[in-house]
Amino acid sequence: MDFIKEWTYTICITLIISIFFSILTPKGNMGKFYKMILSVFIFLSFILPLADTDIDISFPSIDIVEQQDSQKQAYEGTINANVNRTLTEGGYDGCRVESDIIVKDNEIKIQALKVYTPDGYDKEQIHHYIFDKLGIVAEVYKIGE
Repeated sequence: MDFIKEWTYTICITLIISIFFSILTPKGNMGKFYKMILSVFIFLSFILPLADTDIDISFPSIDIVEQQDSQKQAYEGTINANVNRTLTEGGYDGCRVESDIIVKDNEIKIQALKVYTPDGYDKEQIHHYIFDKLGIVAEVYKIGE
């Protein structure tokens, strides 16, 4: 409670002094400069008493690497789902898709797209189908290879 009283007292004294100097400032460009200095003085009188307190005003840190990893996993999941949906629409059921991407400067680059197919499907045919439909060069493997 003492902190609030002292802070209020400091702010009141600062405002009274600022008003006094504001009245004495010249007109024109120099007056604008002095008023800006007074504004900074008032602002600091609000902030500086907080620096002496035990109040924790720090913000939680954000783990950027963890955020980038989760973003990468989300993009890979979306790519895998889209390729899987395209394969299902083409009649290639039971395929498993894995992608490896790089996210840099808000651009997504697919490094590798691997498609694992069950027996009975032609790997070259699936490779060409994915390229024709999505424009992605995929590595196609039989499940178990």
